[in-house]
Amino acid sequence: MRKKLSAYRHAVWDWNGTLLDDTWLCCEALNQILAEEKKPLLDPDHYRQIFEFPAMKVYHKLGFPVDLPTFEKLSVRFMAAYEARKHHCNLHVKALEVIKTLSSHGLTHSVLSAYEHQRLQDTLNGHRLQHHFIKASGGGDIYAHSKEDRAKLHLADLPHHPDEVIFIGDTAHDLEAAQAMGVDCLLLGHGYQHPDRLSHLGVRVLNNFSEILSELS
Repeated sequence: MRKKLSAYRHAVWDWNGTLLDDTWLCCEALNQILAEEKKPLLDPDHYRQIFEFPAMKVYHKLGFPVDLPTFEKLSVRFMAAYEARKHHCNLHVKALEVIKTLSSHGLTHSVLSAYEHQRLQDTLNGHRLQHHFIKASGGGDIYAHSKEDRAKLHLADLPHHPDEVIFIGDTAHDLEAAQAMGVDCLLLGHGYQHPDRLSHLGVRVLNNFSEILSELS
């Protein structure tokens, strides 16, 4: 029998794409690079069809050389375009309502993100969300590497058994992070990867936060 969300004691959240509605901005930041390189542009749906971790694979799919120096230069350009407009991004509809509702059921919350740690902290502060999370773990750089090793350390800092924890994300890599932690996973289809790419992974996929609220009501 599937465990009710209210039965968990802690939710580990992915940030970008899951709580923060920024997929459109990532697509536009990438399109800025593609335009500068005179390559075909992406629409948001195509972006969600090709996005994956590590981010280097996305550039490879778009015809860029697969080597570390090129990837790092592209990452700097991407991050500059993203950071310049990130203040236009909002939370997904009803994201905060879900956090508060889960809290009312006794869950605590934390964030595990590929987003660079200080930028993550600053963004959480900017959205006045920091008090909702007992812990926030961002990456050590801007290159969006794997979260699996950090996931294990993140769990070790939580006062919960893995059976009491659920990881909520929006990509196949979030499932990999959850598996590294040994916790259950729920994926949302409103983020970086199209729900068609999530449906075959063998975990629950919901379309949006409204569906979570319906389950909790």
